[in-house]
Order: sequence, then structure tokens, then C-alpha cells
Amino acid sequence: MILRFSTAYPFKTRFSQILCAYCHEEYDTLALLRYHMKTEHLNSDFKNVFYRTKDNLVKVDITDLACKICNEEIPDIDALMSHFCHKHGKSVKFNARFGVLPYKQTVDSNFLCVYCQRVFLDFVNFKRHIGVHFMNFSCDKCGTTFLSAHALRDHHRQVKCFRTAYKPRNGRIMKPRGNAEIILQYTTACPFRTWKNNFNCVFCRVQFSDPTSLRDHMATRHANYDVQTAFYKKLGKEFLKIDITDLQCKLCFMPIVDFDGLTYHLKNDHHQPLNTDAQLGVLPFRLNDGSIWKCTMCPNEFKDFVSLKMHTSQHFQNYVCDTCGEGFITESAMIAHTKIPHENKYSCSRCIATFSSLDERNIHVKTQHTSMPYMCNYCKEKPRFANWELRKKHLMEVHNYKTGADKYECSTCQKSFKTRSGKYNHMARTHRMKKDTELNYPCPSCPKAFTTKLFLDKHIAKKHYDV
Repeated sequence: MILRFSTAYPFKTRFSQILCAYCHEEYDTLALLRYHMKTEHLNSDFKNVFYRTKDNLVKVDITDLACKICNEEIPDIDALMSHFCHKHGKSVKFNARFGVLPYKQTVDSNFLCVYCQRVFLDFVNFKRHIGVHFMNFSCDKCGTTFLSAHALRDHHRQVKCFRTAYKPRNGRIMKPRGNAEIILQYTTACPFRTWKNNFNCVFCRVQFSDPTSLRDHMATRHANYDVQTAFYKKLGKEFLKIDITDLQCKLCFMPIVDFDGLTYHLKNDHHQPLNTDAQLGVLPFRLNDGSIWKCTMCPNEFKDFVSLKMHTSQHFQNYVCDTCGEGFITESAMIAHTKIPHENKYSCSRCIATFSSLDERNIHVKTQHTSMPYMCNYCKEKPRFANWELRKKHLMEVHNYKTGADKYECSTCQKSFKTRSGKYNHMARTHRMKKDTELNYPCPSCPKAFTTKLFLDKHIAKKHYDV
């Protein structure tokens, strides 16, 4: 369809040489090839183009791309296929690859990648680069990606990739960042940074107080950004934050409702090489207009973005320190954490005291460096009091606190408990007060139960490390 109804000119290559796909005549530049095509092969048979290509993609020159039906100029292949479908009623399979590798030259005869907007001075370097955007076939054993199924079959036939010392020579290993690059490349997910209560552009660091202004800025100033530049230097090995408020697929323009649907759609409908065994490398947020802070992974809502950010990171903390139970998003972060001795590694910023845990340091700061050391843990505002009697009075008047053995009373059934955690677990189990969640992860060594496996692992690491 592309060759028949557009001015995309097919060609082949032999090392750094450019060959006509019909007669195999050699040319030094694509400009000479285009002139040859216009004069010699306007009505040529396409069989020569696909001869011995197997399942490889056909290289096409789209420098002067236009529709032959209506003569409208088209910027790239994706826009061309949408044009065929909507303007001329052609049957386009958007859930399959379009079968071509697009080469485009600028006015200065440089080569422009239409997918990441990078410019290359010579043909050889661009030829090596363009295949990166079409590595859609991945090895199940080692994760190496390839341009075609034929190359993947050769890899299975020739390479012993099950060996631990194996290092891939062709393609690349798909890690969390590779997954994140695919998500940014083929969806309208908006990357961003945060500084205090502001949302920052990852490219020019312009600050916005509301998410809507950030999305408008990205749409007008960075519509065709280079995916590589979204991973700014200070990000390190952490995950990139993305806004999925108006999430759509760039390949077929289908709206995507949730984050799980995004990965399923890209992998199954468009055969993108997302490695589901690795993490996706992004922290998804649905920022909306900034009035509602709701988690994209569960039904919980929060009063501000800072609380939402802390909660969202817990969904991706798949690595837990066996010593202190602290959770981490990436394995490298946990390894860096374990290299630091756990004895007295937390220091007070106001004095020379050191502590073995964050809880000990927090207690020290609250009791030694404040004139209001007593805090109410039940109020959202966390008010403080100068002495224990004032806090006790507050607890009795506001939170039904009682003196004696049973100090914590359930406001629903008036049952009393000795500890606050006992009352909390009672409310979660009996009255389902914890929003849309249940304590599905019981501890095998004690009666406690938890809402997530991460919290259970932290509890075991802290309380039952000797089991």
C-alpha cells in the first residue's frame, strides 16, 4: 500500500552503498536514487522489492513523501497510514508493523530520524540508528531484541544465551529503562519532574503549579521530543514520573484507561518488545487538574501530591532489605543501601547523635529538638503539645481515649483494646474501615496481618529476623 499509493521510494543497501530495489544499480546519495526512481521505475513491479527480504523491513526514502491519490504532502509513515485510512478509506492494519524502515533527509542533506528527531551527518550512522526503533522481537531467555523474526531464529539457532557469561552482540537487553523508552515513544504519557509543590518540565525545567499548564507546555514546546533526553542526569537509576491523564496510543490513537491496559496494548496489539519480567521503569500518576490526588494502581485518594508520590512508590518497591526491612524500587538502590553499615548510619542534623534506624532518629528529633515534644498520631494535622497532660486531655476529648488497661475504644461497637494497632486491625477486619483493601497477608510467626506483601516483608525483617 505504501509503495503503490505514495512517493516512498524503496531501496536496498550493501554495506554503505545504496542500491535501487528494482534494478540494483548503485548510487552515492539518496537524491540520485530519487531522480532514478522518478524517471525509470514509476510503474515497476514490486516483486523485485520483496525478493529475498524474508520478514525484514523494506528501506524506503520518504524525503519527498506525498500521497499519490490526492498529492498531499505527508511528514512520516504513521501520518501517511492515518491519511490512507481516514481520507481515502483504505483498510490499514494499525495493530501490525507497517513493514518499512523510513529514511528522511533534511535540506542540508543530513539524515533525520522521524521518531526521535535526531540528526545524523552520514548515511552509515543513521542506518545503525534507525533499527533501534524497530527492535520488536525479543529472546525469551536473555531478553535481547532483534529487528526481525528471522534474526531472532538465527539467534536461537546459533547463540547459547542460557549461559550466565553470555553477553549480547546484536540488539540490546531490555531493562526497566528500555521499557520506559517504549512507553514514552508510543504513547502520550507526559514525563515530568517535581520540586517541592511544583511540577517541572524535564527538558527546560520550567515550573508549573498545576498539572494542566504542564501538559499544555509539553504539547506546544516539546511535542516531538527525543525520548533519550527525558531521562535527565539526576534521575540516576530511579524511575521516571509520567502523567497518564490523557493517555493514548500514538500508533492507533486508541484511548487507554489504566496502566495495566497500556502494557497489554503495546505488547499484544502492536508487538512492542516490552519485557514483562522486568519493571516498566516509570511511576504513573493521573494528575488531572490538580484537585484530586488518586492512585492509578489502587482506589486510595490523598490530600496532596506529596502523599500520593510516597504511596505510589510503595507499589513498585519490589526489593526489601533483609536487615532493616526498608523497601526500594530498584535492585541497584537496595544493593547500595546494603553496602552501608546499619549500625548508627542515621545521624541527627542538629547535633552529633547517631542512630541505627529512622524511627530512633525521629523520636530523638521530636523529643530533644522541639519545645512541643508530644504529638497526636490520630489527627491528620499531627498537632503537638508542650506536655503529656495536654496531649492526654486532647486524646480523651477528641479520640475517646480511656485510662486503664483498655485505652482504645471502637467508635462503632464500643469494644476496647489495649493498643492502637489492635483497634486498627479490628476496624479493618470487622468494620472494613480500610478503603477497598483487606489484610490478605498474615504473618506466619505472629497473629498480625498486613495489606500488602511489602509491609509483611518489612515486618518479618524487623520482628522475626531470627526465624
